[in-house]
Amino acid sequence: MKRTIAATVLAALALTGLIRAVQAQEKEEPLEPRILAYDKGTDKINVSKYPADMQAKYKVFAKKCSNCHTIARAINCEFALDDEWERYVKRMMRKAGTLISADEGKQIFEFVTYDSKIRKKALFDKKTASAPKPQ
Repeated sequence: MKRTIAATVLAALALTGLIRAVQAQEKEEPLEPRILAYDKGTDKINVSKYPADMQAKYKVFAKKCSNCHTIARAINCEFALDDEWERYVKRMMRKAGTLISADEGKQIFEFVTYDSKIRKKALFDKKTASAPKPQ
């Protein structure tokens, strides 16, 4: 009985030490952000010919999306269809926590879907043509 109690106490102490070591390592060595191929592309969109409301939404997009990764990642990715963007924006809202409000998420979604139909027209048309038709 004494051996079982002693073994349990030692195991608990060892586990506590391991947890503290991992926590200390995480504090001392922050993870480097992952660099993707899309991060190396252009990091600006010329929105001067876009409607005024889309220009305003571009500012929200650029500000909010660059908090966690390069803005180039979102600009150069292969998303073009509304459902692709919807999933991605919702995912980023979950990951960013309170950094992106519901209203800002809606503005970002509206901008990227509009931009995909203008700037990524060829990709949008290709994906639209190959998308399954609703029955």
